[in-house]
Amino acid sequence: MRSTRVNNIASSIVSICLLFQFQVAYATSVQLPTETRVYIETKQALIGKGDQVTEGQFVNAAVWRDVVVNGNVLIAAGAPVIAKVDTLKKRQIAGVKGEMSIGAYETVSVDGQKIQLSGGYHKEGKSRMALSITLGVLFILPIFIPGKAAELPTGTIFDAYVDNNWNVELGDARVARKVDLSYMSSDLSAELLYAKLEAQEKPEFFEFEIRTAESALTEFVINRVNDKPISPVELKNISERNEDGERVINAQVKIKTLLKVFAKGINTIEIASEQGGQRTAAKLIVDIQI
Repeated sequence: MRSTRVNNIASSIVSICLLFQFQVAYATSVQLPTETRVYIETKQALIGKGDQVTEGQFVNAAVWRDVVVNGNVLIAAGAPVIAKVDTLKKRQIAGVKGEMSIGAYETVSVDGQKIQLSGGYHKEGKSRMALSITLGVLFILPIFIPGKAAELPTGTIFDAYVDNNWNVELGDARVARKVDLSYMSSDLSAELLYAKLEAQEKPEFFEFEIRTAESALTEFVINRVNDKPISPVELKNISERNEDGERVINAQVKIKTLLKVFAKGINTIEIASEQGGQRTAAKLIVDIQI
């Protein structure tokens, strides 16, 4: 009898331990911090003229890329986003441009929680004010040239931010966990030096810091924007140095040159180098709303 009771107690302890181990392995919670950036993509075109868009209208939108914290996907790409047109100013005569802003309010985490968001997109239409004033002065006539309506095409990308801290349950952490090893597949990496832009009142150049192997070529072009091929845009090297077995190059390109091929919203570019017929590229986000 005593032996049976001991065995039952031992079995219970083992079961509790196994259950505890199961919960540790599968009930993983990760904090999604406040102010975490979430990239959002519009799924419909918005044209701010006539009655095509109205203030307060909901906008079909989704998360553009996974939101990852410590290697864990907490909000998945494609998750629906509640967004709406916050303000709309229609174009007017005398070249007054139209304006439109989109607010992002809510999305869904991988465990089904409704995650509150703040921020969004504000885009002004192209102004013709200077042209209108010039014509009015020259011809002394009433000005009836309309400004251009604010317009956002399908696929416009903008950013918003997580409101408050959220604890997200991952379930099977081994499935939900992701580790980004893409940097190992290329000898080339690059980043846009945002501090250089912010330090200038009217910046003329995008400056990049590019890292590559010491033996690699140091001639670079931008030949893909938003995953589409473009005519190569050459980068001008302004400094080079060796650091930790790598070649570090600072290179720049005129902002106006890239604006010609940028889409509205946030853009991605690929900085590439070709050596021996083999293309090596680094892809990065230009986190500036155009």
